[in-house]
Amino acid sequence: MQQRKDRPMNIRARGAAALALLSFIALPALSQKREYFDAIRRAVDKAWSDYPAVFSAWKKTAEPNVLWGYNPPGHPVYLAAALGYLYHETHDSAYAVKAARLLGEYADLPSVMPPSYARTRVEYADGIPALSNFFFLPPFVRAYLWIRESPSLGAGARMKIESAIAQSVDFVFRFPEWGAHNRAMLRAEALACAARALPSHPHAAKWRQMAGVLASDSRGHWEIEDASNYNPVWLHALFSWAAVTGDSGAYSTAMMRYYMEYYTQLMSPAGTVPDFGDASWNSPSGGLRFVAIFEKWAAVFHDPGAKWAARSIFALARKGGRVPGVDEAYHLADAYAWCDETIEPRTPEGGSREVLDDIVGKKVVFRNGWDSSSTYLLLDYRDEGDGGWLARDYLRRTITVEEEKMHHGHADENSISLLMDGGSVLLHDGGYRDSLPSGAYGGWRADYFHNRVIARAGKRDPRQSLLDFVHNSGAYRSVRTSKIDFLNLRSVDVSRTRLVDEELGYRWDRVVAWVRNPGCFIVVDGLKVIRPGYYTFAALWHAQHVLARGDHFCDIVTDSVPGYRFPAGKSLLVCTPETYAKTEGVEPERRHSQQEHVLYQAISSQYKEGDCEVFVSILVPHDRSADASSIARHYRLVPTSAPYRSVAVAISNGESTQYVYVKLDPEMDIARENIRPRYLYDLGRVSFGAFETDAQFLYASVGPRTLEYSASVVLKVLYRGDTLMAALPNTHSLQPDGGPDTHVGYSRWRYWEDTVPLRKAEQ
Repeated sequence: MQQRKDRPMNIRARGAAALALLSFIALPALSQKREYFDAIRRAVDKAWSDYPAVFSAWKKTAEPNVLWGYNPPGHPVYLAAALGYLYHETHDSAYAVKAARLLGEYADLPSVMPPSYARTRVEYADGIPALSNFFFLPPFVRAYLWIRESPSLGAGARMKIESAIAQSVDFVFRFPEWGAHNRAMLRAEALACAARALPSHPHAAKWRQMAGVLASDSRGHWEIEDASNYNPVWLHALFSWAAVTGDSGAYSTAMMRYYMEYYTQLMSPAGTVPDFGDASWNSPSGGLRFVAIFEKWAAVFHDPGAKWAARSIFALARKGGRVPGVDEAYHLADAYAWCDETIEPRTPEGGSREVLDDIVGKKVVFRNGWDSSSTYLLLDYRDEGDGGWLARDYLRRTITVEEEKMHHGHADENSISLLMDGGSVLLHDGGYRDSLPSGAYGGWRADYFHNRVIARAGKRDPRQSLLDFVHNSGAYRSVRTSKIDFLNLRSVDVSRTRLVDEELGYRWDRVVAWVRNPGCFIVVDGLKVIRPGYYTFAALWHAQHVLARGDHFCDIVTDSVPGYRFPAGKSLLVCTPETYAKTEGVEPERRHSQQEHVLYQAISSQYKEGDCEVFVSILVPHDRSADASSIARHYRLVPTSAPYRSVAVAISNGESTQYVYVKLDPEMDIARENIRPRYLYDLGRVSFGAFETDAQFLYASVGPRTLEYSASVVLKVLYRGDTLMAALPNTHSLQPDGGPDTHVGYSRWRYWEDTVPLRKAEQ
């Protein structure tokens, strides 16, 4: 954070500064920095009249918080910081006077508590601090850094504020929570700012050292959180810490380059990074932090995509003339400071892709564009992973986190976190908890609050509510996930991701195939039992309203979440054509702080080791005025020669028929004998309709004159007995286990695509 020495301004200079401010605020088209400044000023003007009531109400109702203990309000802290930054930029002493007044009032707030309260918690041995919540401490200290050179700040006020800072930072020092996560970096930021603000304080050296200790887990390392509310808190604190310590190298690590590409690629048609993990739709605590983060990244690496992301999020925050809150204004102060206006924003390019890998990010985005009407689906298959073991273990043994995928994560592995089309939100995530340490049944973190398959040991009575059967405390159970495949093919994008639950005893592959025309998603969930027993499996989809129900389909919509209304032009048809022994239903639930519904298909059965189960869900975004039942008739299940080990879906439009085929048991074509290659076509071949193949995935479109196909992990594809493609024989030497030195075998092709003419007999 760059500080400059302020000088008293004469009346003429102050008048010129005010005139300059008014001149650019009145311009019809403001620069980006000036838009940020205008938003900060408007937020401050609104909040200044509100803050006395905030303090007054808190004093009347002040009670110890179960988490924070003594816990004064945060609103005036952010107001003080925004005022401090306005002084830093304009040298208008009125801003400094107001900021100092607020900081001084915080120093007096502990007197509201009963005199005996300090004896109730050991951490108050040195007195109750002005601020106990580490979230509010960085803006408190930075506010003072921005005004400390102001001539209007008297010696008495200065001493009072500095004493409040020292006492509050010493209080945070008692619990130096560590690890690569937001809570540690907020502490590091506060400690570093305090050492900068009070360099002569007797404790400044230990503050500085502890700041470095806490930041060391995050600088140049992967974050252990999977939550879009807390990713930007962590990053903003890390960037602020780097600025105040002068560590410019913190921006240029390989991890940081990865994260900025990751967040840019996650941007949704709503103009936000979608909510996953502990998050709520377009959370202000995350949104405008991201604006500052993207501005810093754009400035450091001249990244036009990051500049576009910053503009997009800011435009959404100001939509309808909305005035930001002062917490948002505080984050916009950094957006203003870090903004480089020489960089022109440029919309990223490209369609569906992995975001950003299958080790850390573990997400897939399906998209056909980057504007507000684009189709967008986010698949999140992130597990805890192997990284950050020490910090995760420390948190589990230090704080109450039973419901969390460490840290701030949900049991959302293999779930669809967001589906949008035409601006409408068709599927969304579960939201944040509604109470501490979590809400009922896991407070929206548990697996049954997500668009995914869930599993339970034991039998559900068909007359029993599904939610009654699956509900539990919501405690998180560790699983492992991996990407099996992702491909951009000619007419379809497809992913295959796997979850393995060793404790419960099953494996689940989710295949998502986006058929770009007509614009539908074929979701095939294949389960393989690895420990025999009685299981209940269920495929869940969540929505606010159910518009229509019919034979094995529902039409659903979500028009709003608390605080936000969505465009209502589209709805989502959910077809469930695989029905054998399955029950279907719709049940009411509380989710994302509102009343919603869960759609489900479920089955309870006895399974032996190696048995397979399957769910097929066809997701079709469509105009809300269209008849859902008429659309559903275009989709049907095609029988295969290997039921439960393979699935085929047909999509008909009158002129052509498209097929999406998935092999759910990829081990079925592995030879028993120990030879290389071990793939044997006769073991793995499956027929459906006029096709036969051993492919793990096949897309085909049969039209009046041509057949287009795409096959992956494949030896051969046949249509009406004719070979469309076939792997070639090859001699493979050095066979294992004393076998013959050579063997003639066939190696699978990664994928192959072609368009072939049809004979009249085939048309």
